[in-house]
Amino acid sequence: MIIQCVSHGLVVKNSQILVYKVVDKVSNKSFYRSIGGHVEFGEDSAQTLRREFKEEINRDILITKKLGIYENIFSYKGEKSHEYVSLYMVEFEDQSVYDMKEIVGNEGPFRQFIASWIPINKFLNNEEIIFPEQTLIHLKNV
Repeated sequence: MIIQCVSHGLVVKNSQILVYKVVDKVSNKSFYRSIGGHVEFGEDSAQTLRREFKEEINRDILITKKLGIYENIFSYKGEKSHEYVSLYMVEFEDQSVYDMKEIVGNEGPFRQFIASWIPINKFLNNEEIIFPEQTLIHLKNV
């Protein structure tokens, strides 16, 4: 087992957050996550986030605030995982992105996702799940 370091960016507009749905094919449970990814050797978490947004959705971002670093221990695809998540508030440099209902993203050559704007209240009211769960702390203050 490996402990991973990842970086995620929270993008907010009108009490909504940009996230995408993930379905665990083993448990058949679904959850949402924000855009981000693994920190590469020699890269700090802010650099990772800028790179991931560019690679995954071809968008440039401005990091407005570092929210914290959180430990996340979870099961996915029947295996235990352990990661440290650097969480940031970010904004798109191109304001027209906020008018898009959905954004198609790529996590590698064979995995596409569709990010969309989900009302923050759905997470705060436990209608939907977001990981890492510490994201909820920051959504309460948006």
